[in-house]
Amino acid sequence: MSKGVILIIEDDPLQRRLIRENLEQEDYQVVEASSGKDALMLLNEKFIECAIVDYKLNGETGIDVIEEIMKKNPLVTPIMVTAFGNIENAVEALKRGAFDYLVKPIDFKKLLHIIERAMERQKLKKEISLLQNSLEEKFTVKNFIFTSSAMESVAKLIAKAAKSDANTLISGETGTGKDFVAKTIHFSSKRKKGPYLAVNIPSLPESLIESELFGSEKGSFTGAYERKIGKFEAAAGGTLFLDEIGDLPAHIQVKLLRVIQEKEIFRLGSSQPIKVDVRIIAATNQDLEKLVEEEKFRPDLFYRLNVIRIHVPALKKRREDIPALVDHFIRKYSEREQKNINSISAEAMHTLLNYSYPGNIRELENIIERAVVFSEGDTIVSSELPLFLKEHDDEYLEDNNLSLTEKVKYMEKKEIQKAMNASQGIKSKAARALGITERILSYKMKNYGIK
Repeated sequence: MSKGVILIIEDDPLQRRLIRENLEQEDYQVVEASSGKDALMLLNEKFIECAIVDYKLNGETGIDVIEEIMKKNPLVTPIMVTAFGNIENAVEALKRGAFDYLVKPIDFKKLLHIIERAMERQKLKKEISLLQNSLEEKFTVKNFIFTSSAMESVAKLIAKAAKSDANTLISGETGTGKDFVAKTIHFSSKRKKGPYLAVNIPSLPESLIESELFGSEKGSFTGAYERKIGKFEAAAGGTLFLDEIGDLPAHIQVKLLRVIQEKEIFRLGSSQPIKVDVRIIAATNQDLEKLVEEEKFRPDLFYRLNVIRIHVPALKKRREDIPALVDHFIRKYSEREQKNINSISAEAMHTLLNYSYPGNIRELENIIERAVVFSEGDTIVSSELPLFLKEHDDEYLEDNNLSLTEKVKYMEKKEIQKAMNASQGIKSKAARALGITERILSYKMKNYGIK
């Protein structure tokens, strides 16, 4: 079975034959071309995964051929072969789309290693292409679930941001869905066919943030054994999501500002500028304005990022969205678990509506996922929800600034629900535990909508 299809573009027939024989011994399928024109014709006829391109071709350079190949089929992975002393040409080829380069005379062991990496990259490109199509459908404004006026305003801002190429800053507590907002903007924008890459700033050691964002040259620091392409280069033509931007170290803030202003980066260990075309979406759970006042965040960088501002409110500030979100998560996890759960009891919904959600939507999703896993019927009931949900009455009462009458009603309803659960739905038993008659209990349950 062939390990892949490789195109050799070389005007010297002896060199072509030598490369072909070595590759065929490793079970690669090989096609040959002696010129750029022939190579482009072959691209129309065959599915090529990798192209080995000689720098010196009759009347043209391999760099020009690589550029034409990338225009015709960007999924092909080109490798430049150059004579000793032409390293600067190889570097230029890398800028124009080559994956790597090799110096003549060819070290076939090294060539095979480069091809293996190229094939891995090819496989990754295919996976990304498939993923991109599914993500494009998932992250659209129509899949943005809400009923509250607060989130309607957010949805309108998302739609405006998607039509623009301006930098966008998303603020909100952890778990509110800032990453979902960022993806929705990207996959609703003109950049949706380009890559969407995310960097979580706090998760990176400070010493590695620069190379992660801007890339690095071989030997630029201890452990840099080969060239590394940074996220800005990798996200070319698409969107780079910088999560928790408030944690960005001061010296990287300066470099990020320069990237935004000049539209170019420098790899660590290089003085060669590289032009980048990337839309930046940043997110924070911190008060950036306060960080600016405290001189912990550069004001000029803040203004550059804060062109479009979207604030995602906490879930406890938009409780009317909870039923729609619960319904969405029930359907999502029921399908995954192959269960036929299609509803939630009124009592369970009441419990969910009265919780404060310090973890926001992420926490609600986790609660529903757990309930679906443990549920044995077609309806999620209160007993299938985590116990800690029922232990936050004080927090709920404080957060919602209720009057004395409202607090009394809230606590009375909770006590009736507890008594009914403890008595397994037997009203006479629950009434005795509460110290009231069964008739009064029935009346109160009807008023509170308890079944």
